[in-house]
Amino acid sequence: MPLPPRTVSISRNTNETKIQVSLSLDGGVLPPFEASQHFPAPEDPNEAEAAKHGILPIKDAGHATQFTPTQQITISTGIGFLDHMLHALAKHSGWSLAIRAKGDLFIDDHHTTEDTFLALGSAFTEALGARQSLARFGRGDAPLDEALSWAVIDLSSRPWAVINIGFRREKIGDLSTEMITHGLQSFAQNAGVTLHVGCTYGDNDHHRAESAFKALAVAIRAACTRRIAGEIGAGDVVSTKGVL
Repeated sequence: MPLPPRTVSISRNTNETKIQVSLSLDGGVLPPFEASQHFPAPEDPNEAEAAKHGILPIKDAGHATQFTPTQQITISTGIGFLDHMLHALAKHSGWSLAIRAKGDLFIDDHHTTEDTFLALGSAFTEALGARQSLARFGRGDAPLDEALSWAVIDLSSRPWAVINIGFRREKIGDLSTEMITHGLQSFAQNAGVTLHVGCTYGDNDHHRAESAFKALAVAIRAACTRRIAGEIGAGDVVSTKGVL
C-alpha cells in the first residue's frame, strides 16, 4: 500500500511580508498555492487554469527553478542568495518546494528572511503530521570544494537551534550572514525540531553556507524517512515517553 502524501500549502501574512509556501516532503507534484489577493492569478487563461491544479514555475525565479520528473522546485523571495540556499535545501532533502514572497526589502533583508523561514517551518510541521513511524533523528555531512559542514536534526517537537557556520563576511550577495543563522533558528522554532549545524572548515563563505544547507538537507531526508509495516518502529512514536 502506498504511503500517504505529506503535502501542504500555506500562507503567512504580516504587515511586513506576504509569503506563500507549497511543500511536499516526498517530492512529486505540489499542491496549488492558496488563493491570495497579494498574488493574483496569472493573466494568461491557460496558465490560470493550470495553476488551479498544481504549481507553475515562478517566472522571475529562473535561477531557483528546477522541474524534474520527481521534484518541482521554484523559489522567489526577492533575495537571490536566499533563493539559492532554499533551492539547495529542497533539492537534497528530496522535497518539492515552491515559495513566493513579497517583503519590505527597501528596509533590509531581515523580515523577508525571517518570515520565509518561519513559514517554511510551519509548512514542514504541518506536512509532517503525526510524528509516527519516523526515523526521527538524522545526520548529514556535505562538502563543497574546500568547505565541509555537518548537521544533526531531531524531530523532537522541542524547538532548539545551535548554528555555528563561522562566517567572516557581513553579506553574501544581498543576504546578511547573520540572517542565515537567524533564519535556521526561525525554521527550527516553527518546525518543532532540535537542530545543530556547523561548518568544520572552509575559506569561502559562499561554500560554507551552501555546504551547511546541503548537510541539513541530508539530515532532514534521513530523519523524515518513514518506517513501513513490518519494520521496527512502524506506527510507533519514536520516544520512550510515547509522545513527541
